[in-house]
Amino acid sequence: MNSESDPVAPTAEPAAPSGDVVIIGAGPAGLTAAYQLGKVQRHATVLESDDIVGGISRTVERNGWRFDIGGHRFFTKVPEVSALWHEILPQGDFLLRPRKSRIFYNGKYFDYPLKAMNALTNLGPIEAIKCVASYAVAQVRPPKDQDNYEGWLVARFGWRLYRTFFKTYTEKVWGVPVSSMPADWAAQRIKNLSLFNAIVNALLPNRNQKDIASLIEEFEYPKFGPGMMWERCTDLVTEQGGDVIMQTRVVEIRHSDGVAHTVVAESTDGARTEYPAEHVISSMPMPALLRSMDPPVDEVTRRAADDLQFRDFLTVA
Repeated sequence: MNSESDPVAPTAEPAAPSGDVVIIGAGPAGLTAAYQLGKVQRHATVLESDDIVGGISRTVERNGWRFDIGGHRFFTKVPEVSALWHEILPQGDFLLRPRKSRIFYNGKYFDYPLKAMNALTNLGPIEAIKCVASYAVAQVRPPKDQDNYEGWLVARFGWRLYRTFFKTYTEKVWGVPVSSMPADWAAQRIKNLSLFNAIVNALLPNRNQKDIASLIEEFEYPKFGPGMMWERCTDLVTEQGGDVIMQTRVVEIRHSDGVAHTVVAESTDGARTEYPAEHVISSMPMPALLRSMDPPVDEVTRRAADDLQFRDFLTVA
């Protein structure tokens, strides 16, 4: 239903008192925001269009079985984040699990992070020497532009390994040329990892692994899946007095003078409800967020939002 052409029913009654914080989306970001607000006695109303909390970090239950729709490792170097996880779930609800990541290349599985014997066996001594030589050349003649993903990776792995493992995989996942992606994107995913660090880790596996996010060998995992974290967080929010309203789709966000003041949402039966808000926190897709604005955003902004590209998250089971 088009939120701009369909008027709000005149009988709609405000469902939340003035001063509320309305949060759009019951994923990790939205639920964490509501939980943190509740700890300082701020009421939050969370509106979720789906019937399951957790966003893409959900765990779906079917016929008594629980299914994660994606792998979500719980590992962080930020103490505050770790403390929050364990505040939501007790330590007994976490399992410590070994990491098992592999790259399928040329018909063979390569351990990731790289392990010396596995990599040498799969690559063969000649190809391994070529990769190390390529890395050495990149150290002597590093790429001039290291502000993009390609230059950043080549400087740390050499051209041969970059083309072998990183380029094709990254472009397949994100759908854009690696040379057009910013370097900080790579830095966020593989932090301080380089070929040198990978080799050192292969030979000395206990050396400073936690300083390099890509080299962690084990991680915590909620025993009933990542959705368990957000199901519990939902319970905590409601215990604080907050509201988590499911199957309620945001169709309109009213604003004036640069401030959102009312969120209009539609339930599955078509009924619309107004939620007055002092603040609005949104995790909905940017194009949908801007299309829901009343009054509408300017045409240039709307076109820019509509031109944003995204990748679908597909799980095959």
